[in-house]
Amino acid sequence: MSRKIALPLLVGNMFQQLYNMVDSIVVGRFVGSTALVSIILASRTPQPIIEELPPEEADAPTALLTQTEEVGDQTVTLRVYEPDEAGYARYALFGADGAEIDIPFGVNRGTWIGNGNAAEKVSLTARDDVLGFPGFELETIQGIVMTVCDFYALTEQGFVYAGRTVGYDFDDAAEGDGAWPLDLTGDGRSELITRSTFGDGMSCVFVYRWNAAEGGSQRSEVDWDKADAQLARLSEPLGVTARAETYHAQDNTVTLTLYTESGTKETTLPLSTDILGEWFAED
Repeated sequence: MSRKIALPLLVGNMFQQLYNMVDSIVVGRFVGSTALVSIILASRTPQPIIEELPPEEADAPTALLTQTEEVGDQTVTLRVYEPDEAGYARYALFGADGAEIDIPFGVNRGTWIGNGNAAEKVSLTARDDVLGFPGFELETIQGIVMTVCDFYALTEQGFVYAGRTVGYDFDDAAEGDGAWPLDLTGDGRSELITRSTFGDGMSCVFVYRWNAAEGGSQRSEVDWDKADAQLARLSEPLGVTARAETYHAQDNTVTLTLYTESGTKETTLPLSTDILGEWFAED
């Protein structure tokens, strides 16, 4: 730095220090110590106070939808988070203690929302009877029109996954896709009967039951050989193209429909455990 520049700066700095010293003496002697402290604090550049959030809160996504339901003596909270760049939003369930409830098929379950309303894509509904326990139903729209309903039961072990149904037209009062509690075995505990329609348009009836020994849900379906051996034997010679099952809640019957190249054949019979196949654990 040249002397022409440095010398004026040095002199100016000396005068500034002298001014501050004289100012402090005058204020401190004639005005008081309180005013002196105020001037000193005012002369300092205020620093912003930055409160850092804990890492888990700082990284937490924004919830678009929060819904809470009373289930038995517990509460369940559904949270739907803001969608990613592709329009998919993750959703999660939480118990009263704030712990996340396991969701089957992966904890990062999501549904496509795009620019739509999260409440129209994901919803939570309390149910009085899920496998004989109070429970709830988590309904999501996967894709554009496919509805998926997952059921949970509040057991002695806490919330346990009970089963699911998928389809396009959910109406428990009609003969479309849905879920119905009914005691099929007569033991005083209801099973959960569901009808699902898959992507090929064909429907299937599933039955879920509570296995107390294993502490979990089990799933079975109609065994056509047990239900109607003659209809089952017709499958191969008639060149079956598809088959469907329809549950009628009003009289607890199931209709088995066989679509063949030569026409349609069907039979309706009571739904009981006698026509169900093997039971599998619903993990």
